[in-house]
Amino acid sequence: MPIRKKFVDIGIGMKPALTGKGNGSVFFAFVINHIEEQHHTPMRLTVATFNKRAIRLYEKFGFDKVLEFNSRGIDFTTMVREHLEYEGYNKGR
Repeated sequence: MPIRKKFVDIGIGMKPALTGKGNGSVFFAFVINHIEEQHHTPMRLTVATFNKRAIRLYEKFGFDKVLEFNSRGIDFTTMVREHLEYEGYNKGR
């Protein structure tokens, strides 16, 4: 991943009480659609590697794993989405 490439960096989270109920797709679709409307540029995020459900969600929205690293004993994965189209949540629903 070239350092000089421009990305919109995403940082999100959900209340634990709202997770595991299908809310992630709706919430993340809203975030992604807003970013696409405001910026037409690739997106990047970093997620704790143990958060498998979040990683599956991000992959569903077209993010690819590009880097894994450890910080203070915790493993992280950086993911990017270089293209604007994805097969995730359909905003027309």
